[in-house]
Amino acid sequence: MDPMKTVAQKINELKQNGYTEDFFFENGRLKTDNDSFTQDEIKEIKEYRFEGKSNPDDLSILYQITTTSGKKGTIADGFGPNANQELTEFILQAES
Repeated sequence: MDPMKTVAQKINELKQNGYTEDFFFENGRLKTDNDSFTQDEIKEIKEYRFEGKSNPDDLSILYQITTTSGKKGTIADGFGPNANQELTEFILQAES
């Protein structure tokens, strides 16, 4: 099992493995600088959860995403009460 990494360390590791897109969420779509994706265009999602070392309430989640067009990247969000509820709903719908 991997020792716990920071979000930044995990993003760097994933970039080295081809997950180079920096996704962002806007207007109900997952986007890159040049593309936009609906839930139906998400092929695979893997989640990594992180807890702050100094504050256990400092929770975040990193999504590793592959689209049907072959784009691979990540998007980070808060977890729990700090989560972007629209992004959370988007991810849940994409996973089902």
